Amino acid sequence: MTKKIAISKKTLENLYCNEKLSTYKIAKELNCDPTVIQNRLREYKLNMRFPKKRIDISKERLKKLYWEDGLSSYKLAEILGVGRTTVYNKLIEYGLGTRPKKLMKISENELERLYNIQKMPLSQIAELYGCSSSAILNKMKQYKIKRRNMFESNQTYPKRKFTGDQKLKAYMVGFRLGDLNVISKGEQAIIFIKSSTTRKEQFNLIKKIYGKYGHFNYKKFGGVYQIYCNLDNSFKFLIKKEDDIEEWILKNKTSFLSFLGGYIDAEGSFGVYQNKGRFRIGTYDKNILKLIKNELERLGIKIKFNLEKKSQRGFNNKDFYRVSINDKKSLKKFIKVIKPYVKHTKRLSDMLNVENNVLERIKNSKNEGKIWLKKSSI
Repeated sequence: MTKKIAISKKTLENLYCNEKLSTYKIAKELNCDPTVIQNRLREYKLNMRFPKKRIDISKERLKKLYWEDGLSSYKLAEILGVGRTTVYNKLIEYGLGTRPKKLMKISENELERLYNIQKMPLSQIAELYGCSSSAILNKMKQYKIKRRNMFESNQTYPKRKFTGDQKLKAYMVGFRLGDLNVISKGEQAIIFIKSSTTRKEQFNLIKKIYGKYGHFNYKKFGGVYQIYCNLDNSFKFLIKKEDDIEEWILKNKTSFLSFLGGYIDAEGSFGVYQNKGRFRIGTYDKNILKLIKNELERLGIKIKFNLEKKSQRGFNNKDFYRVSINDKKSLKKFIKVIKPYVKHTKRLSDMLNVENNVLERIKNSKNEGKIWLKKSSI
């Protein structure tokens, strides 16, 4: 039985619903067939688009790219954002014909050496031989060379054991619950993390925090960074994914604030709206947000918790919740305690903007109070 390809709902929501990438582009990014993406969309009950648009390219330009510049149908498909068959059909429609099929010659021993000894990826072998990755894959099937999975592909790279303290561990757990997909796989129990983002700052942060401990790799497609990292099994504390904050984190103030710093870097936002600073986190993790609210209230910070959006049939099957801090004095206190634990450069920049806004508002309130007292004493 063919093993099911693991693609998280969050990844699909980001690439398909938010970034509006086609199923073909997502399939190229995740190294699978478009039908796999379409099946996952149905499985997760995400509304599907049906674009079926024609190639917007003239006969003259297609002729130049294909016949004069010598681009392959695979390369043209990538440039135009369509399937290779669509390019082929357009060539036939314009009466341009196709070039004779180029036979790729590589011996079984050479392919075995490049793939299993040198551990080269299919794309790199294909580049060496001037063909597509699928042509190399077909040769592997012909020679009955077993393909590596994502975990085996990176087992040769060195990995460091987790050497951080409870503070870093709590931060990593918070960030993981907000933004990372983590699983354990293989006999060596490799911890494999995945994430996708359109933000360079988020990419840099994941690379800085997790990448130094293992093999960090990524692909960029359509403005989206698809991130992969293999870690030592000492990072098994990242596997657990529940709508909860562990007791060891809640028992210690520094651990909790470190956890919250990671969760904010993954899901939170600071911003000034209608000239008033705000802090917000919106997720489906109802219990995590409630626990965050409880802990911050113990620190004397006013925080709101509310149901933002009810679940919608055919789109998502969970309610969406939000916590927010709007009161200027609470925001000032919150920023003071959380600032040392936030590592995301954009979050820090936005936080400073909110802090300046809050300090200015507090200053104005005091001045208005003095003016009022002065007038009332006259």
